[in-house]
Amino acid sequence: MQPWRISVGLTAALTGAGMIIAGGRLEHLAPYWPVIIANHGVISAANIALAVATVAAAIYAIARAAGLSDLGRRVDLAERSVQRGAGDPDLAEELRRDVEGEWE
Repeated sequence: MQPWRISVGLTAALTGAGMIIAGGRLEHLAPYWPVIIANHGVISAANIALAVATVAAAIYAIARAAGLSDLGRRVDLAERSVQRGAGDPDLAEELRRDVEGEWE
């Protein structure tokens, strides 16, 4: 689990939800969108992009502070050690069967 993956996923989800909510509330401006975009499009796009980048950076910082990158490395290390046979032999056998595609 990498913090940048968490950040991208949560930012995309929040942006999508925000667009759905804002789209319904801004429907009354539909006749005026060409004028609004012509006069304020570049500045509005820049502000929206910076807001999305700020949300992504904040989520990334929280994920790093929470130690999620270390957790991902620890899980990978534990999985590799189990696959080598260290630890529970039944779990190692089940992981080997899963990799080979032997499902019951």
